[in-house]
Amino acid sequence: METINFFKDEEKIEEKCFGLCDDFDEQAKTPAYCSINLEEKENWIATVSNKTDNSIAFIAVDNKIELRRANGEMDYRCDAMLHNEDYIVFVELKNQRENWIKHAVEDQLLSTINAFKNAQDITQFKHKVAYACNKKQPKFAVSHKQYMNDFKRKNNVRLIISNEITLK
Repeated sequence: METINFFKDEEKIEEKCFGLCDDFDEQAKTPAYCSINLEEKENWIATVSNKTDNSIAFIAVDNKIELRRANGEMDYRCDAMLHNEDYIVFVELKNQRENWIKHAVEDQLLSTINAFKNAQDITQFKHKVAYACNKKQPKFAVSHKQYMNDFKRKNNVRLIISNEITLK
């Protein structure tokens, strides 16, 4: 089986604040992308605040990197990844009102995290975080604390359900 190079098409982002976008066009199969244009903020699904002293690399995953199951079928993938020397961040972007968290976390984020662990040494990163972001539900009425704690315990990756991504 071929080793996946997650870092081959990364894009360095120097800005301290930028957005993550996805056009959700199933026909065009376009990957997620970064926007540094504050005038396009209404198109941002997640806002990234980089409070570190380092730039961040953006990696489009869905519709860009092929993750295949043992039977050859395409596996679920999260939309994007971010990283610098200390952080590896897996990001799933959603734009729907309900019934999205389980699929975003247990299928899309987890399959990408596991593929990354099989291809790279995730322990080289001090902070390992997965974000499930939703433009339609930026704030949550229900606490997902136990769900997030269970995810961390099982995967050694912190799960945050929010469309505000902060690296500090």
